[in-house]
Amino acid sequence: MFQDRKEYRKNFNAEGQLFIGGEILKLNCYDVSLKGAMVELNPGDLLISIEDFEALLAEDRHADIFVEELKLAGAVYIVWVKRERNRIMMGMEFRDVVHNAYKLWRKREGYRKTSGFSAELFIDKQRFVAEGINRSTDGMCLKLAGNHPTVKVGAPVKVLVAELDLSALGKVVWVESNELETKLGLQLVFIK
Repeated sequence: MFQDRKEYRKNFNAEGQLFIGGEILKLNCYDVSLKGAMVELNPGDLLISIEDFEALLAEDRHADIFVEELKLAGAVYIVWVKRERNRIMMGMEFRDVVHNAYKLWRKREGYRKTSGFSAELFIDKQRFVAEGINRSTDGMCLKLAGNHPTVKVGAPVKVLVAELDLSALGKVVWVESNELETKLGLQLVFIK
């Protein structure tokens, strides 16, 4: 059988998300290999036309992807974008991607946006000021300055993030600490 591609590609249809140009776009993934993918993007609020995508790619070709069905998440490099039969198609190379992330320790069920933000935490009647590392619809990763042995797995937490207009109740699902900082994973249970 003649094959004009360097590596095997699998054709199927899976939905996912792409964080690019400051917004999260829905995508349909049609053609995937170990090195990259071809996707169809749904236009967003800022990136609407093929010209918008071309202008963005002239400045920055990096994006973050999540395809739930494949449990694939990570960073990609956009190689090309084109209009095909009134659809916006994009080709990308995987850069720092976890394949089958469900089986790994991370077990992320949704896309995580890497962005800094400030948060207030209330744990066991103590107030902490935290720096946000990343967030998803179900949780967030936070960093506290210093070592805080009172922050423990399973502890109930009230979290306030003014810049995101977020007030929620959650619980600590993991903690990593040393003398300089304490990192924690927070699962959001109830969002007001």
